[in-house]
Amino acid sequence: MMTNLDRLLTILKEQADLIDQLNTRSNFQYKSTQRLVLDYGKPFLTQVKSPFKGKRKACFENCLKGLLRYPNLNYCEGFAISEDIDIAVSHAWLVNNDGELIDPTWIGERFKGSAYFGVVFTDDFVREIAQKTKCYGILDNDYMNEHQLKREGFPPHALLHKQAIDAQ
Repeated sequence: MMTNLDRLLTILKEQADLIDQLNTRSNFQYKSTQRLVLDYGKPFLTQVKSPFKGKRKACFENCLKGLLRYPNLNYCEGFAISEDIDIAVSHAWLVNNDGELIDPTWIGERFKGSAYFGVVFTDDFVREIAQKTKCYGILDNDYMNEHQLKREGFPPHALLHKQAIDAQ
């Protein structure tokens, strides 16, 4: 039986492969956000209760505000899926220093068994992109930054201890 994480990774790989095939004009290093996240991301398997409840359908805003309110948490973006959702949803969540995920947006029975795959950003990079784009969210707003992430990948200062995250 396929787990939700298996489903999520399968969907992300299918989408990335399709975009790679269709996007023949781009000379970007990454033709899709899906491929970028697959190359840099990791699964988040352990979830703990959120210290606050965010607004519905406002994950990027909820997590940026959570980052500012709870300095011991880290901002993460990527894709998520639940048992009731059959698409890979662009999503944001928080991660504590133990690598446990905290989702202030997807709360309740409807989101039990959700799977998450994404990248953890440094606080400085989150603030830098928010100031530059004047929007919540990093990956979905890459176009406002001239597609820098798809063109070049993540700059060295963007990812929070990549080696430590890879080791988990």
